[in-house]
Amino acid sequence: MIRRVKNEDAKRLVEIYNYYIRETEATLELKELTEQEYLERIHQVTSFYPWLVYEEKGVIYGFAYLDKFNTRKAYATTADLSIYVDHTLKRKGIGKRLYQEIEKLGLSLGLCKIISLVTTSNRTSISFHKAMGFTKLCLIKNAAYKHGKWVGVTFLEKNVQSIVTPSLNKDEPSYRNKVE
Repeated sequence: MIRRVKNEDAKRLVEIYNYYIRETEATLELKELTEQEYLERIHQVTSFYPWLVYEEKGVIYGFAYLDKFNTRKAYATTADLSIYVDHTLKRKGIGKRLYQEIEKLGLSLGLCKIISLVTTSNRTSISFHKAMGFTKLCLIKNAAYKHGKWVGVTFLEKNVQSIVTPSLNKDEPSYRNKVE
């Protein structure tokens, strides 16, 4: 089941995310987050953007959310994508299902473009994004330093609808779908 995030999901979501902080370069955060810090992140993101979780039999196995690509208002039609799946369940279609649903929600918000920043060592994620229709924009070599090595970042983009003159007003309450 794919559904909107809830406050009580924070504990499981931070467990999934902290694995990637500890063990990989998939995220360039260096310090694991607490449940409270992650709950605050959820609230910040969901004040404007959708956050979905993938759940089976009461257990969350992955999540996806859109967030601000840039804080300046003129970027309102572009969002940044994040998807994380429990590391023991990769290549089971969870990420694909989450992406398909988050893209639909992005379209309903009037987004034209979704951007994803992926570390160059995360070849699985780069392949996933390409399979979802993303194209590579650029590579920034040695953009960050984690786990004793330099890490590059690949920028990927997907035009999810024609670039048109937007009619978004992100200040309208109807644009928001806050976490419950």
